[in-house]
Amino acid sequence: MGEAPQSDLFGSIHELVEAKGSSGAVTYARDTVALHDDPDTGPSALLKAVAGRNGRRIVDTASASITRELENGFEVGYTYSAWCLAGLPHREHPPGEDWLIGTDYAQLLVRPGVRVMDDGTREALSVPSGTLARLILIDWQTEAFETGSREISMGSNPNALLTRLGLTRGGPVSRKVADQLERLARCAIDFKFGNDREAVIVNERLVEAFHYTSMEDPRTKRQTRMIEKVVLSEAFFRELKRHPIPVDRAAIKNIQSSPRAIDIYLWLAFRLHALQADTVVSWSALWRQFGREKKLKAFRAEFKEPLALALAAYRAARVTVVDKGLLLAPSPAPIQR
Repeated sequence: MGEAPQSDLFGSIHELVEAKGSSGAVTYARDTVALHDDPDTGPSALLKAVAGRNGRRIVDTASASITRELENGFEVGYTYSAWCLAGLPHREHPPGEDWLIGTDYAQLLVRPGVRVMDDGTREALSVPSGTLARLILIDWQTEAFETGSREISMGSNPNALLTRLGLTRGGPVSRKVADQLERLARCAIDFKFGNDREAVIVNERLVEAFHYTSMEDPRTKRQTRMIEKVVLSEAFFRELKRHPIPVDRAAIKNIQSSPRAIDIYLWLAFRLHALQADTVVSWSALWRQFGREKKLKAFRAEFKEPLALALAAYRAARVTVVDKGLLLAPSPAPIQR
């Protein structure tokens, strides 16, 4: 027997939290999972995810989503639609190494930049990656879209940016933010839509110009560059204005622990409200978009937890785990404009 359609699984996470409360939902899930050993007849993938190591984070995210809906506490943000189809790496990559990902709808090539010192020496940077790069990108795109200006100021103190991103302030995080800022400012990206026979390729830098100040890292004694202002490239800004996808930044802050959950949320924000009918997305297609850093079998086992986290943040999403992959149903956008 295969995995049965689970129409009440992830869509019911909010109902489970409303019925049991955050602590009660975790306890109920763990107790239920402990009583079932047969994967064909046991508890749903929802309960397995809630019973897992990140179960409390999932139910807390669902609880926050319920509260936002009751209090209309959404925080409108924007992202360029292509980022919903192909994203940055989830993990750190070696300096100088490109990042290439191809999905059913787009191909993304990210080429890292190079830092040139005053004495002419060169230092290869890594491609932007992880949660911080995603949060910074959404912040830049939101401000640029709302103000209509390509110029974005972040200030000389990284703590101000950390507060804006919803991150805890502190030395290690500040250094990581400064590092990801420079990676984003210096990298180049190619988005390809189509195939080898016919395609549209958008070659662009994210940032046209930037201003930075240097400070010595007390831990490593190296110079850290804090980028205080960026000017987005005209090409990137134009594409953002033509193809903006509204997202709830408050929801994304709730799931910032998982870059894969953020990518799933962005993808669903793009796909679900545009669907005309139920659509199945295969496991292999999901793997190409969200799991290329893992083997397919390992990806299938691990995917449901970040999926549960993304769906906990996106209450209106109608998504079902089925034997072949995911069944997507037409759903309201996460932000109603």
